[in-house]
This record gives sequence, C-alpha cells and structure tokens, in this order.
Amino acid sequence: MNSHQPQAAQIEASELFDGQWYLAQYPDVAKHPVWKKQAALHYARFGAQENRQPGPSFDAVWYLTQYPDVKASGMNPLLHYLQHGRREGRQPLPARSGHKPAAVAERRLPPPSLQKSSTEQGDVALINGSDLFDREWYLSEYQDVASHGVDPVVHYVQKGAKELREPGPAFDTAFYFAQCPDARREGVNPLVHYLRVGHHQGCRPRPELTIAPWWQEVEPAEPVAFDMAATLERLKVARHVPAVIIPVYNAVDAVADCLASLQAHTRMTCRIIVIDDASPDPAVPQLLDGYRDVWPFECYRNEHNLGFTRTVNRGLQLAGHADAVLLNSDTCVTPGWLSRLRLAAYSQAWVGTVTPFSNNAGAFSAPEPGTNELPDGLALEAFGRAIAQGALHRYPQVPTGNGFCLYIRRDCLDDMGELDAGAFPRGYGEENDFCMRAGKQGWTHLIDDSSYIHHVRSASFGSEKTALMEQGRQVIDKRHPEYGKQVQKAFAAPGLQEARRRVATLTEAAQGAGRGVKPRILYVLATRTGGTPQTNQDLMQALDDRIECFVLRCNSRVMTLLHFAEGVYTQVERHVLSEPLQAFPHRSAEYDAVAAEWLVRYAIELVHVRHIAWHSLGLIEAARALAVPTVFSFHDYYSVCPSIKLLDDQQQFCGGRCTATRGDCGHELWAEGSLPPLKHAAIKTWQREFNDVLAQCDAFVTTTPSARANLQAVYPALKQRDFRVLPHGRDFPRMAQLASAPSGKEPLRIVFPGNISRAKGGETILELARRAPELGLEIHILGKASSDLALPDWVNCHGGYMRDEFFDKIAAIRPHVGAVLSIWPETFCHTLTELWATGVPVIGFDIGAVGDRLRESNAGWLAPSMTAEGVLTVLEEARQAETWQQKLQAVQHWQQTKGTSQSCQVMAEAYLTLYQHVWHRPFKALSSGLIAFES
Repeated sequence: MNSHQPQAAQIEASELFDGQWYLAQYPDVAKHPVWKKQAALHYARFGAQENRQPGPSFDAVWYLTQYPDVKASGMNPLLHYLQHGRREGRQPLPARSGHKPAAVAERRLPPPSLQKSSTEQGDVALINGSDLFDREWYLSEYQDVASHGVDPVVHYVQKGAKELREPGPAFDTAFYFAQCPDARREGVNPLVHYLRVGHHQGCRPRPELTIAPWWQEVEPAEPVAFDMAATLERLKVARHVPAVIIPVYNAVDAVADCLASLQAHTRMTCRIIVIDDASPDPAVPQLLDGYRDVWPFECYRNEHNLGFTRTVNRGLQLAGHADAVLLNSDTCVTPGWLSRLRLAAYSQAWVGTVTPFSNNAGAFSAPEPGTNELPDGLALEAFGRAIAQGALHRYPQVPTGNGFCLYIRRDCLDDMGELDAGAFPRGYGEENDFCMRAGKQGWTHLIDDSSYIHHVRSASFGSEKTALMEQGRQVIDKRHPEYGKQVQKAFAAPGLQEARRRVATLTEAAQGAGRGVKPRILYVLATRTGGTPQTNQDLMQALDDRIECFVLRCNSRVMTLLHFAEGVYTQVERHVLSEPLQAFPHRSAEYDAVAAEWLVRYAIELVHVRHIAWHSLGLIEAARALAVPTVFSFHDYYSVCPSIKLLDDQQQFCGGRCTATRGDCGHELWAEGSLPPLKHAAIKTWQREFNDVLAQCDAFVTTTPSARANLQAVYPALKQRDFRVLPHGRDFPRMAQLASAPSGKEPLRIVFPGNISRAKGGETILELARRAPELGLEIHILGKASSDLALPDWVNCHGGYMRDEFFDKIAAIRPHVGAVLSIWPETFCHTLTELWATGVPVIGFDIGAVGDRLRESNAGWLAPSMTAEGVLTVLEEARQAETWQQKLQAVQHWQQTKGTSQSCQVMAEAYLTLYQHVWHRPFKALSSGLIAFES
C-alpha cells in the first residue's frame, strides 16, 4: 500500500483539512486529473513539503516557525499537530482574531512586515533558517566558491543570486522567476523573495511532476552486491563474442517469433547459430532461408535428425572459443537480455552458468513457480524492461540451470566438456547433469533476476514432454543423489523468494504506470549552465513520451545521477569521489566502478556523452564492457585540446595542430595550474587518449559540417565512422521583428549577445567601443563582459540574462544589427539563432558555424577580415537602408523556413533515428576488442 495513504486518511478525517478550500487555493492541484480527486493525498505527498496550507483553520507555515523542533523533525506539520501537538497544548493558529493562513491563494501582498526591504545580514539569517539552501551542495557545485573559503550563504547573498546560481537542488531559480516575473525585473534575490513573499502567495520553489514515473512507489534497489571493478576487468578480458545456439525442430510459428525477438532485442554483438535438426515441416527450412544472409544469424541443417542434445553439442563446437547461450526455439527474448546474462556470468570468478527468470520455466518462473500469464495491459517488451529497471541483482545461487535459456561460460565448458548426449539424447536433464558435474568442480550457477525470457515450453516435443522428463530425472537421481535436496533447499532460499516477490511488486507497479515503461538513456554533462545542457534539456523534453531520461553530472569531485521528466530534475544518486578527477590522466577507477554500477542498476540502454569534461574517460570503456552503446557529441573541441576553442597563446586558431609560437596555450574548465604544458608536449598524450576512447564509441554527432571536418582532420578514423551532423532545434513562442531600421538620425545600435571574452571577439569589441562616439555607434553588451576587457563607460552592459528573457531584452534595446564576433570556429552558436528569431540581421566573422550559417542564409554580413576594420566595413553597408532591408528579408525568410522547421521535435526525431540505428546496428560491425571468429 502507498505509504502516504494512511497519512492522507488521517488528514482527510481531520476538521483542519478543507479539501474544497485546498483546491480553490491551488489551481494546479485542481486541474490535475488525479489530485483533484485526492486533495488530502496530494497534501500528504507534496503539499506540506511545498509549504502549502491545508485549510483556513491551520497555518502550517506559522506552526513550523513557532515550533522549530517540528521543522527539524521534517514531519508533516498538520500530522504532527494531529498526532502530538494537540495533546501537547500547541496551537494551530496564532492567537489573534481573524487570522488566515499565510498562503491563502488571493495572491495578495504579504503582511507589511514582509514588505520591508531586506538587509544582507537579515537575508543571510533568513536563508540559514531555510531547508532550501544546501551548503554542501553549493560548495560542491561551485568550486570557485569552495576554493576561496567563503561562507556559501554569504556568497549566495552577495553574488550568487545575481549570477543566477542555484541555492540547492530543492529550489529552481528560473521556475520561481517564471511565477514571479516582478521579482526578476526588480533584481531581488529569488530565494529571499520566496521565503519573505513567494510562499505566502502560494508560489512553489521548484516544479513537480504531474505524472509520477512507474517506479516511484517501488522501494529503490540497493547497490549491487558484487565487486563492479573486478567484474569490469573480467568482462574486458572476455574477448570472444557470445554465441547463441538455437536447436530447431518443427514448431515454425514459435521459431519465427523467437528469431524476430532476437533481431529486435539483441543489442550486443554476438553470433546466433540456428540449427535445424532435420525438421520434417518444410516451412522450417523456408523460414531459415530468409535469415541466411542476415547478420548475425548463421543457419545450419542436420542431414538427418541428431536429437536435441547432439544438435546442441554441434552448436557448441561451432561456437569455437566463445561463451555459449543455449536458447530454446519456443522463447521470446526481451531488450538487453544477452548483455545482462553476460554481466551475471562475470559477476564472480567461478560462475559456470546463468539462467534468467521466465513466465514458464518451472522453478525458474516468477513471480510464481510454474506457469505465469503475462500481466494485462503490459507488452512483453515493457514487462521485461520493468523487471530489468527495478531488479535487485541478487543473482540467487542454485545447483542447476535450466536449458530453456542457459548462458555457459567457455572456461566452464572447456573444464567440463560437452553435454551428455548418450544419456539425454532428446534433452530433459542434459543441462542438470552438466551443472551438477560442474558444481562438483567448483563452478557456481546463478539466476539472473534482472532478465526475463518468455517461454512457450516444449513446443517441439508436444505430448512426449512428460515421458522425457521422467526418463531424464531417473538418470539425474542415479548420478547425483543429492540433486533433489539441493534443489529443494536452493529454490526455497530467502534470496530467491525475495527476487520473486520483487517481480510481483514490479509487475503491479508497471501495470499502473501512467508514464509507461520506456527505454532509458543516460546523458553525460559537465556544466550546469550554458548552451549544451540547455539544448540537451530541449532534446530530453521532446523525447519525454518515448524515452526515460537520466543525466550524469560530475564536477570532478561529486557524481550526481538525475532523473528528468516534464522539465523536472530529481536527484536519485550522489557519490563523492575520494580523490578528485584530474585532467591528466582524465581517469578514475572509482568513478568507473560507480558509473558502471549505476548503468547496471538503472538498466541504462544507451549512453549519450554530451560533454566529457570532469568525467572519467573510463566511462566509455565501462559502457563498452557492459555492452551499453555510446553516442559521443562534439559541442566544442575539448576532445581535441583542453583549450576547447583551439586558440593558441596569440589567440590564433590552430586547428588542433600546435603552432610555431613559443608561448603555452590557455585552457578552460580545469583549475589554473592543474595541467602540464600543452603545446608540443602534453597535447600528444591528450589526443592519443581521446583517439583510443573515441574508437570505442558507436556513433558521433556535431552540429555543422565545418565542425565535423575540423574534428576529422585531427582524428582521421572518424571519417570511416557513423558521424552525423544534427543541428540544434529550438522552439520559440513566436518569431518577432524587433530590429529598428537605421535612419541616419541616430547612432547605429549594435548588440553583442552572450558572455563576451577575448575568444568571443572581445578585442574587436573593445576597439569598436573606444571609437564608438566618433563612429556613431551605440554599443550594447547583452550578457557579461570578461573582467579583463576595460570597456568605456558609454558601453551599455545589460548583464546576464535568462534564456526566456532574450526577446524582452532585445525589444528594450531595439538594435539595428546584432554581431557575433567569435574568433574560433563555434560548432553552432545559439545566440545567432536567437538574434534571427527576434528579427535582427547579424554581423559575423567567416569562421566555423557562424560563417557557415551566415553564408547559407544571407541573413547578415560576413566581415572581410576578423578585425575592427573589417566590422566597420560591413557596418557602413548596414547603414544603407536598401542593403539593410535585403538582410532583414533574409532574416524573415529564415524565420519562415529553418527557424520554424528546425524545432525541438524535429531534432528529437533525428536523434531517435540515430539511437534506433545504434541499437539495431548491423552486427557485422563488431564491438571494439571482441572477436567473432578465429582466423
């Protein structure tokens, strides 16, 4: 039962909770299809945490303020009053007549005492008393603050809030300002405003999900019990791809379903050896003929019937030195089945065999032994995924596996030899005998409680099944008299029973899943802010109905795993590394083991690296070892050089090949002094490491052809790989016409968007700014300017802005032109897109994405040189009414074409096509380091 249900029942029975009042005060709850019918449950689960009021007769905000011990306990304030506070003589309201709870929904101004201007000291005290500021989190997220030894709350009050830094994971600044735009316009501290004003007006500190993920009410699984680092090493040593062996005899419909499921859900490189044991039904060879030229299928036919066990042994011989999976032809596999069985097989040193759970495999069935029907309303694919995503990974140990689906490690096969076809010619006992013999030699046998294979059972043998089983059991009991007791004990063990109960729990949860059970993708990010995390959020939002998205962030010290849905990030895991990651060697065995454990426990099906800075390069190798495909995106040139922008010590573009000047290049992201000299030195190690790691990825993405060409020039092997150009999509609420036409009667207004540094054309902008009065220019910096750029006082610096404020900022400036003067080859340039969306023609330098896009669209001017004089040349053209009008028309054409068509949904479809291709890539392209056939 939902743990909040009893609380909700007690709350609803109380005279202090008024459901109608609650819905009237909080329209978001009233509009929700579930919560509008269960207001008390909403208050129990979410409302109290969000400082919502339960009714006019109880002031929860005042109660927590009045009784700090209650606040410290974290208990729901109304429940505390009902269970304890009333008999302790505590009051539900302040002792004054006519009092109403503070968060009534008229959204009127707060009491006069809350309208007083705050002081810095008062703000610090107020924040220190709030649970919404997380000191540890703030210092771990913002290393510049931690390195200066500043009190995090003081820093947030003095600087952090103005810089739009977050106070903690429980508060979302952008979300809050969207509710209180006046607070943003007034430039007040968002958290202070919330604590003094916002929560009294019913505002929320962060968004919340309207539809919970299917697994939310399931008790989270503990970290896996086996040694992940040792497991990864064993997997890396196992260089031969597994061979799946399928003996076939008649039952063509079941065989067709089996092969189709293998083609759909086998995500790792393997061989699939199908052997027709001289089926008399002509439809069988006809079916297999259709697979003869389809990789990785290998189809064979026995000249005469050998029987089940001899056919299996033939398959084992064909498998060579590879691990083998015996798979009945009346099974259907589920996504990721083979990689999970392989993981279980290498989770310990002496695992001989692994068997998955099934619906119909006797003692290996779950949630009940014997036969289980598939859950109503849940497809097999989704059911298998649900079990994988919520599994405990207990890997119960048993004395025998089951031949319906049996993963056998090759070293165990080499030790024990093939199956006994003489004693078990037609099956039913051959795998039990093999396992018992192996067990006596020290091999163990496991059940993989994260894998689920559907089994029709005995489709080939039909009514002969009972007799075959009896014959086989007689042989087993004679050879292994301890078999019966061992089986009885193992299958009654607490660990196996717990694993079965887990399947029942997951089944119930998945059946009621409002959001459905979907494949999971992990997006790897470095920074919290900027174009890459923002466009990644756009992508995840557009995929939300088909993909369950997770985000892995690391700041070199703290690893964080976040779930994302409906625009809401929810932290699910956090790990502090014992030693911070360093740029060289850019690796951490601890990081790799933690990341691999999360990949396994959360059943991640694909890793998409959006930026690898501050992460271990071993992540990609760990994913490869676990047979989780990796897509690698290039949003800059970090993988070529930690300078990121490929500018040398003279701020000249080097293309990733060191120039002849003697000075060393600067670098970004890593702390000053933490890298060895790069130029003609450590850069060689950097590029060698990245070359090796990129070779283990499955596909690559960047956003412009020129960026791809630059990367392929440094890493020529990328020319032979799946390397796609997928432009960023954007969804604008509207296209606007906010540029003013030059009149000649006023200075030419030019806006430079983004954070301006030397790499963003800072030297050119500085020269233009110094000469602006004589040149008739009015310069606006929409963003922050680097502190080393001494801009004159007459330059209009507007400071940082939030993404959704761009249109309003441009509307206030009404520029004649915009300019993006990057001196490095940007890979896309979001500010260029934003300027065009506001209807502003743009001046740019002819380098990288800016040059590519301006040339393609003609929606602006390319300066003839990357100098102030080059910019002035095109500014003279921009002053000409006819020329300016032509560029404006080109901007409007872009708005009506690419600006509208290149939406986030279009971007998402392109990425989904890529993901599907990676998942179902031709098996001929073997995984790096794996061997399919002996030479």
